Amino acid sequence: FRTALWNILRIWLLGGVYVLGLALLFAVILNSGIRFKKFFRAVIYLPNVVSAVALATMWLQYVYSPQFGLAKSIFTFFGLDNLAKINWLGVDYIFWAMLFAYCFVMVGYHMLIFSSGIEKIPAEYYEAASIDGAGQVRRFANVTWPMLRGVLRTNIIMWSITSVGFFVWSKLFSMVIADTQTITPMVYLYTQVFGAANT
Repeated sequence: FRTALWNILRIWLLGGVYVLGLALLFAVILNSGIRFKKFFRAVIYLPNVVSAVALATMWLQYVYSPQFGLAKSIFTFFGLDNLAKINWLGVDYIFWAMLFAYCFVMVGYHMLIFSSGIEKIPAEYYEAASIDGAGQVRRFANVTWPMLRGVLRTNIIMWSITSVGFFVWSKLFSMVIADTQTITPMVYLYTQVFGAANT
């Protein structure tokens, strides 16, 4: 039970910082006037359309596979042999492998929320800041960020809800090894009620 609570705390805190930070970065970039905005937004959001079971299976079999996984191929290509030799599905790394895969999926969802908030900021504010000589960084710090505080709270609440209900990814990744590295409170409760051989 303590392991499950520790895992969910790391998922909420570390995963939240990574997901919300990256989502905000993508939202700002997409609303900066770049070309093909709709295309890039659709690509980033695309993982949310695919089933969680299919995505987890893809990460387990085609990305983290110690024999022919994409992660191993990329590290080998760049000459990072030490990283290429790591078994990401082993006891020491499976939690981080699961967390990275889950965060990869969730970035697009929170990016859309941030993006909608940025689009609602009146363009006059940015024009006034530009007239005053503010660059991109100062416009973000003095206009975008203060106007997104309500949206940030919404994103934190949504992330907290999904973190508390973290179940599917934990069950799918825990099938690889008989270990508690990926267990979360929802999985622990399910195990206590219905029983499970792998946890």
